[in-house]
Amino acid sequence: MRILKTMTAGAFACAVSLASMLHAQAQDAASLTAFDGVWSIDNIHSNWSDGKFPTGRMSLKIDVKFDNGHLVYHSKNDTMKNKPPMEVSFDAALDDKPYPVTGSSRYNFVRIRPIGHNEFVVLELKDQDVMVGALWTLSPDGKTLMRWGIGKSEKGVSKAYQEFFTRAS
Repeated sequence: MRILKTMTAGAFACAVSLASMLHAQAQDAASLTAFDGVWSIDNIHSNWSDGKFPTGRMSLKIDVKFDNGHLVYHSKNDTMKNKPPMEVSFDAALDDKPYPVTGSSRYNFVRIRPIGHNEFVVLELKDQDVMVGALWTLSPDGKTLMRWGIGKSEKGVSKAYQEFFTRAS
């Protein structure tokens, strides 16, 4: 009988702990709406570990919207003035499962996972291969979005990056 009581108490404690964790994750996902808006890259503060960040030339805008447990994303990169802009879009649930991406030859799936009230993880995959792993963080005042990650080129060469964005709307 004592073993049964101990097992029941242990199961109850696990259930309470799991419910608490799920509630906290739901609160974190709900608070991510502070990221909503259009963001423009801040060329001065952004950098790549290989030293080849196109300072003064990088032209990237991202539109971020958290809606009903999903991240709806659209970006427009028109840094290369002699080529059409690259536009990437996806609609991904915050469940760390792969969702399709349109507009990118470098990756075709994305996985999103909230990890705090002002941050989440983004994995960009080419089929099952992780091409980019990034932490997105919002500044406490809500005016700066920072993406820190490591990306692998189509040639298999990796570099770290830190990109800062300012709110355009």
